[in-house]
Amino acid sequence: MIDNEDPGQPEPTTEALEARIAELERLLAEAQQPEKPLEFKALRLIEDRWGAGWALRPSPAKRHWMSQEPLAYQCLPMVVANQWGWQVLCPIDVRATWNGSRDRSGLEIEVDPSHMLTIKSQFGNGIVTFSPPWLFRTSPGWDLYLKGPSNRWKANCFALDGVIETWWLNYTFTINWKIVEPGTVFFSKGESLGQLIPVPHATFKNSVASETPIGLAEPEAAAELMRWRDERRKRANEPVRTHSLYRKAENIEDHLVKVNVPDVIPTWKTGES
Repeated sequence: MIDNEDPGQPEPTTEALEARIAELERLLAEAQQPEKPLEFKALRLIEDRWGAGWALRPSPAKRHWMSQEPLAYQCLPMVVANQWGWQVLCPIDVRATWNGSRDRSGLEIEVDPSHMLTIKSQFGNGIVTFSPPWLFRTSPGWDLYLKGPSNRWKANCFALDGVIETWWLNYTFTINWKIVEPGTVFFSKGESLGQLIPVPHATFKNSVASETPIGLAEPEAAAELMRWRDERRKRANEPVRTHSLYRKAENIEDHLVKVNVPDVIPTWKTGES
């Protein structure tokens, strides 16, 4: 979590931080992989019958449980992760009941008949399978990492992860949720079923990994880390002074850090290709 700062004390390292950010941006531009910008396409297979009701959206910054504890939004990594990618929304209400059997018949799916073909027990072992009506396509060199919605969970149920090579694969894939213990789980219309996160296919190409004492590898970073740690410890027992102010600011546009994930636009309705 980000610590509170005294607004009466000027930041002595502003110029150094700006120089550091500029250097990081330069290195990122030089090492950008893949070089071609990401293009994300959702190729719609069907709009009616089992394809009705499905929707895509840029993943939102907020989560219900975080809004009940607004200081959670001061954790930049979580706020960014919340928004990183697109969410697939459930097309219809679903009730799934598992009796603990590994057989497919051990999972009962209650859903409108129009969607029984693509929301079902396909693999057994209490796994609820959703088949979205898209073939996803990404720019050459970009995969899609499919996971459950970031920083959100369901009781007695978790999403299975997968990495799909959508830059060449001409097949659809499924979203799967595993019921942990025998019981009933509900999925509501409009609920996020999964988050699609672009990842470079070449992430690990020619990669190396090592462990080195920070004081030897990056002494300046080590000194900065120690200063940050000492300041954090000094403030550990201070009362939180920004809580009420933060809540007042919750609904102000652009208050939270925004990730510029583009909307998914139906191009066949706009005349684009």
